[in-house]
Amino acid sequence: MMAQTINTEVTRTDARRKVTGSAIYAADITPSGMLHGALACSAVAVGEVISIDTSAAESAPGVVAVYTHENIPDYKPVKGFYAGGPGSASFWPMEGTEIRYAGQPIAYVVAETAAAARRGADLVKATYEEKTGAIHMDDEASFVVGASGESDGMVLTKGDLEKGIEQAAQVVDMTFTTPFQHHNPMEMFSATAEWRGEQLTVWMPSQSVRTLRAGIAGAYGLPETSVRVISPFVGGAFGSKAGITPYTMLTIAAAKAVGAPVRLVVARPQMYTVATFRPESHQRFRLGADAEGRLTAFEHVEIAQTSQFDDVVNPGTHITRAMYACPNIHTEQRLSRSDTNTGGFMRAPNEMQTFFGLESAMDELAWKLGVDPVELRRANDTMTHPTADVPFSSRSLMESYDAVSRSFGWEERGREVGSMTDGDWLVGYGCATATYPTNILASNARVRMQANGNAYVELAAHDVGTGTYTIMAQVAAARLGLTVDAVDVIMGEADLPVAPLSGGSTTAASAGSAVHDACLKIGQQVAARVSAMPEGPLSGLNPGEIRLEDGNLHGPDGQSQSLKDALGMLPEGEIEAVGTFRHQALTDKLIKATFMGGYGTAGPVTPEFAMFAFGAEMVEVRIHKYTHEIRVPRIHGAFAAGTWLNRKTAHSQLMGGMIWGIGSALHEVTETDKPRARYLNTNIAEYLIPVNADIREVRVEMLEEQDDYVNPLGVKGIGELGIVGTAGAIGNAIYHATGKRLTSLPFRIPDMISA
Repeated sequence: MMAQTINTEVTRTDARRKVTGSAIYAADITPSGMLHGALACSAVAVGEVISIDTSAAESAPGVVAVYTHENIPDYKPVKGFYAGGPGSASFWPMEGTEIRYAGQPIAYVVAETAAAARRGADLVKATYEEKTGAIHMDDEASFVVGASGESDGMVLTKGDLEKGIEQAAQVVDMTFTTPFQHHNPMEMFSATAEWRGEQLTVWMPSQSVRTLRAGIAGAYGLPETSVRVISPFVGGAFGSKAGITPYTMLTIAAAKAVGAPVRLVVARPQMYTVATFRPESHQRFRLGADAEGRLTAFEHVEIAQTSQFDDVVNPGTHITRAMYACPNIHTEQRLSRSDTNTGGFMRAPNEMQTFFGLESAMDELAWKLGVDPVELRRANDTMTHPTADVPFSSRSLMESYDAVSRSFGWEERGREVGSMTDGDWLVGYGCATATYPTNILASNARVRMQANGNAYVELAAHDVGTGTYTIMAQVAAARLGLTVDAVDVIMGEADLPVAPLSGGSTTAASAGSAVHDACLKIGQQVAARVSAMPEGPLSGLNPGEIRLEDGNLHGPDGQSQSLKDALGMLPEGEIEAVGTFRHQALTDKLIKATFMGGYGTAGPVTPEFAMFAFGAEMVEVRIHKYTHEIRVPRIHGAFAAGTWLNRKTAHSQLMGGMIWGIGSALHEVTETDKPRARYLNTNIAEYLIPVNADIREVRVEMLEEQDDYVNPLGVKGIGELGIVGTAGAIGNAIYHATGKRLTSLPFRIPDMISA
């Protein structure tokens, strides 16, 4: 049992630093003699650079150098992520004259000031041989991921789908579409590089400093000890800062060429093309159910957009087919190419859009059958994974529905479409399931405790705004019997003990388990020392029978001594241990991948269990009869994700996910210029996100759940869970209010008029 720093509300240890502006981010660090970089980007989407004129830029005041494909020295591309490497894409601009997408970097300007660099970039002029591009995908040209798709589950068939359709009392056959969406974190993309001989330091907001270091070192043929990567805080990432981007390597090359440190802060419009984004998707669902609501057939075919040069595989079908019991299942993961940069991870990378489709189709089926949408999900709940045929390690889906139904007042809804009004407003209630896979990565952590009651935790993890500094301190404090403010956590440097990337909702579970293990080892080491001493409460005991609990060492017959007091008996007055987390599902190959800077992820399905966090969301929408504007005055969610390490930061993550879900449902879309194959609204003013007036009552309920399989802490990831069900719940509420089934995100006034 842990001390009461776990499953309580603990204020972030870095809160004061963040609100006062004293927290240090990567772009806040200014090496001596630093110069500034800026990018010039392609004005066409597809074609070739015929000539590039840099003379005006080179003669501009303050400009030090201008690099293009003709003269950039030591520019080293790295292998793309979707080909097994750390790069955000496999195509690297400025290696040649080819243009593969609009906004592709074509020149890198170095100047004495940031303003001079931007001015110089504006003066770079290129002429092109332009070709026709297509920014949207063509469903007819889609293909199955991989050679056949069968071996890795990209295509899966269980039972006889068509027979299940024939047996159904009701069938739903619907297609859903989701748009391009782009990251717009408050912290801009940036990279600062400094060479000192063959020693390189890179300051960059990163979700995986180990991956960044390994990729850079490999590209330059350097030992990893010659590359230092520092990322103390990350001001928003959500997948956008998980890999190595061309602007990173261009900055490193420019710094080496000019012989001085160089910092690049990417301009907001350029952020849409120099990193990743959420690709658009088209999804077909066919669901059949008998008269009692039990599914007889389940089909999900997803076509996702990808670039011409990468196969972006963030499979949603793997998750949707895990959701509900059904004897006849067919899922298929397909891709279709278009002339864009490569997409990637964006909060709940495929769960968000696929569950919009799944939960909308389930709602449609419930209305066709004349059953309560919650009861339809109850009829198809299962404690066994429908296709993997292993039990869930824990699954509190219906407990989540029951809790949110009470909180929201689900039973008070009108039973007929359009039956609820308030003056000129149509009122609708909708529900949807949320889930997120529990992924597992290996992790290490070093913990040092002193007899004066201080402790230090070190690991190469990251705080991307989720409260990781606080959570790691909580875990150590709980085991060592200290207050949270007595634990100093050091993260964000690649030289520290290996920790997983901050993505896939893995950090708290995997890295926290390594901290937990280090603290247990400290207890074991201290127990071995003091039990061998001639005097003391634990003298003469078998150290193997001494256990550490809540900061106290306990003997088998009631003997006890605080860890702090026992540590004070040691002449050095401190002790250090390196903890490890190695889940039984992690193979040697996966562990090696993590330690080599890769992503050695196991789960969510193992030979023993399927591991998922679950939740249920309910939404009230109001739609004006005459203006058709859509409002969301209430959204409630109940979630179960194992042990809650910090109820305050967990609440914040779940609430933030639901708010982002409202944005995805009603606001967020990257508009495109189809003839020119370009993104249009590449700024924070026109790329719409929710503001205070859009968000009213958001209520989060966190259920207690025990899961002894996922990790020693019993923790499941939550950073992405909250967003998954929101769009589906809003769409379902719109149908309840109006009888209009909207199948494309985002939902807007013209959709309400034309539906």
